[in-house]
Amino acid sequence: MMEKQYADYSWEMASRLLAIDSPSGYTEKAAQWVCDRFRQLGFDARLTRKGGVLVDFGGENKEDGLLLEAHTDTLGAMVCQVKGSGALKLTSLGGMNANNAEAENVRVYTRDGRVYEGTCQLHDPSIHVNGGYNDAKRSWDSVEIILDEDVHSQEDVKALGI
Repeated sequence: MMEKQYADYSWEMASRLLAIDSPSGYTEKAAQWVCDRFRQLGFDARLTRKGGVLVDFGGENKEDGLLLEAHTDTLGAMVCQVKGSGALKLTSLGGMNANNAEAENVRVYTRDGRVYEGTCQLHDPSIHVNGGYNDAKRSWDSVEIILDEDVHSQEDVKALGI
């Protein structure tokens, strides 16, 4: 029964951590959350200058030390261009692949902290009209973000701070 308790706790904590937006460059909330959880469990945990979390689990000697490391940032993309239509052209961060992004809901973070939602889609997404939809190569040149905002031009999008 104890194993199920640990598994349930692990699933709950993983779900909570994964629900924290943490795009590259914006990982502070996720790292602080991890640090706080370890402190609640009674461990000495601290944030490093680079945003990592160090936890001292104790032990009998330093020779048998254990180091665990994991990234808390989410693979994603960065806006590299606002198109004339108001759609966003992206460039990959951390190895994100356009094939895995199509039809995903996204959040776009501005430098001043605003957050906008949108959808990643093929630039000509209507399978009813686009006869080449199924054969179109998905790349950052053919996949774009359409914001869930009333924008119709580059100027509209720039006014949002993007």
